Amino acid sequence: MSEVLRFEAFSSTVEPEFWSGLAHHKLHSARLDTARAQVRGEFGSGRRHTVRSNNPNESSTQSAAVPARLRVSQAAWDAAGDGKPELPHQPGTVSVGGYLHNTNTIEEFKKFDKAELLRTAGAEILDAIHSGRATQMPAQLWPFLLLSFADLKKYHFYHWFAFPAVTADPPDTVADAPVPISSFVARQSDLELLLDAVAGADAGAQGAFVARYRPDAPDQPWQVGTLGEWGAVYGNGSADDGSVALLGFVDPSSHLTRPGWPLRNLLTWLRHCHPRVEQVKVLCFRDAALGKAPGQQFESIVVSINVTAAARLTSSCQVSGWERNEKQKLVPRIVNLSSTMDPVRLAESALDLNLQLMRWRLAPSIDLAKIAGTRALLIGAGTLGAYTARALLAWGVRTLTFVDSGRVSFSNPARQPLYDFSDSLDGGKPKAAAAASSMRKIFPNVSAQGVQMSIPMPGHSVSASEIDSTREAVGRLDSLVASHDVVFLLTDSRESRWLPTLLGTLHRKIVICVALGFDSFVAMRHGIYAHNDDAGLAADSDAARLGCYFCNDVVAPTDSLSDRTLDQQCTVTRPGLAPIASGTAVELLTTVLQHPQGGLAPAPAPEGGDDDASVFGTPEHQIRGYLVGFRQHAIVGQASKLCTACSPCVVNAYRQHGFDFLLRAFNNTLVAEDAPHCAAHGVEAPANYSYLETLTGLAALHRQTDSMLEDIEWSGSDDEFEAV
Repeated sequence: MSEVLRFEAFSSTVEPEFWSGLAHHKLHSARLDTARAQVRGEFGSGRRHTVRSNNPNESSTQSAAVPARLRVSQAAWDAAGDGKPELPHQPGTVSVGGYLHNTNTIEEFKKFDKAELLRTAGAEILDAIHSGRATQMPAQLWPFLLLSFADLKKYHFYHWFAFPAVTADPPDTVADAPVPISSFVARQSDLELLLDAVAGADAGAQGAFVARYRPDAPDQPWQVGTLGEWGAVYGNGSADDGSVALLGFVDPSSHLTRPGWPLRNLLTWLRHCHPRVEQVKVLCFRDAALGKAPGQQFESIVVSINVTAAARLTSSCQVSGWERNEKQKLVPRIVNLSSTMDPVRLAESALDLNLQLMRWRLAPSIDLAKIAGTRALLIGAGTLGAYTARALLAWGVRTLTFVDSGRVSFSNPARQPLYDFSDSLDGGKPKAAAAASSMRKIFPNVSAQGVQMSIPMPGHSVSASEIDSTREAVGRLDSLVASHDVVFLLTDSRESRWLPTLLGTLHRKIVICVALGFDSFVAMRHGIYAHNDDAGLAADSDAARLGCYFCNDVVAPTDSLSDRTLDQQCTVTRPGLAPIASGTAVELLTTVLQHPQGGLAPAPAPEGGDDDASVFGTPEHQIRGYLVGFRQHAIVGQASKLCTACSPCVVNAYRQHGFDFLLRAFNNTLVAEDAPHCAAHGVEAPANYSYLETLTGLAALHRQTDSMLEDIEWSGSDDEFEAV
């Protein structure tokens, strides 16, 4: 009775970079889609390795078999998919296609119908055979399957490979014992000529070929062709000239007598495409990677096989092929990359994971790259600054700059989450630098900088000795505003917001202002000029522009920091208010960034109906919240032509006079050319009115109002009013 033909099964070898590619595929492409995806792998010709004895007293060596490997690398993604190229061909390797079935949960992975998966693959192999595609592209005989679940929180990858093989029942059998290729050929030189013949026919790259060996033709003993050239090369097998016909394939096995797994489906192709062949000599080609160096050991073997006819099979599509582990058990495997990956990279992946999950179901159209690429300038590194920075980081913002003049005090760590007790020792660390350092500790890949500086303010006089340092501070703040995309105003005084507001208006930046009361807050965005050229702004420029923080004020900002009691010196608010306000401000920013018009987005229409303008709808202008009753209101306010911070006359005055204009605002000094609303030019600002109020026309408005009030005759008697 003939011996049943046995095969050396495939073992998978997966490079770590492939799993990174799977993580990227899951997050950015597949998301919740479990449809199979194309990947590619490769296998090479099997070679035995020389192993030295472990006994130090012995110098003997022996050859050891190496498992037949199918290798999957990062290139599996680059070369997968419709219309994409195959893996770059390396000598001695065969590129094959595979199908990834990635599940969404570990339970789905465990319950997956693995038998049906194999049956489907087997049916596709048979279809490729019957249609002739496998004859033209033999690699279609050897698809592989990869069932997986990627736990991207822990970076654990559960997986199970299958190498589908259509089995024969009754099985094929061995007709003659396998013989080494060196014993099969008549001359040693024929071995090197075999290498040339296979390479010349490109049969090594295709993985399967037909050959005819003529021992009586020493100059050209080999004729090699593709499977499609069966008739010209193989013919009916026998020949009167003593030549021998063979079916060959690149054999990944290094076992002395067992051919590799690809032969199983190649024999299936043979029994269906050439049913008259009852016995075939198979060249298990294992020397494809050899060069022509002298003394090389050839390891290919030739085995004669009795082929079971297709008509005798008990089933047309019996399929096997799930990979076994080292103990030959049919179980899946797990790869834990968390211990081998750079912790910083793991942190970045984990942060990106939470954001990318939004795109799976809830917000598929969100542009995360736009948010991540936003450069944020935080004016103020106190309670609001700390909570705002954390919320920005949670959204993936990678570039943050803090501006603050203070130091960490003992009262700060409990309320401001970027500081701890050690930061308040020895007089306290500079807040801006400490905040930036804390952000880098939280997330090492963030680009966080701290700038220690005081912001010049209206009503805070600048002496002659301070002019140079103030000019430097203004220039530095101007550069910071110009180099960032969004400016957050998070300081605890009104006048400290004035200069950043003016600079944000000048540079047409998104400006988000947050202010706290005891139990209320406001988070608002400033309007942006649609046209802001060097020629200056007209008085009626952008009539529909949204207002800034100062637009509703009827008085200019002035010194509010002097002569304050202890409760006025500290920001006294309910502790839960700051994170609510900061979170609202950051969400307002992300809504602005997702809107097609960005910072120029209008406020929502009173009648509604425009929430579909972007993934998060139309951004509000102002959000005012109250802890009493837990109420929140959205308010819209248009820009004021008399605004002391963003009106055309203020912006144009800064453009024309630069620092000299600011110095007048800081020192409250009126100059003739800046006082178009004064009756007498060249005089100081009228009593009770500031320079900015005079410049913008607020002073004139106040005088007009006072004059109107003086003309009203008030009666102290109620008799003139009729009872209702």
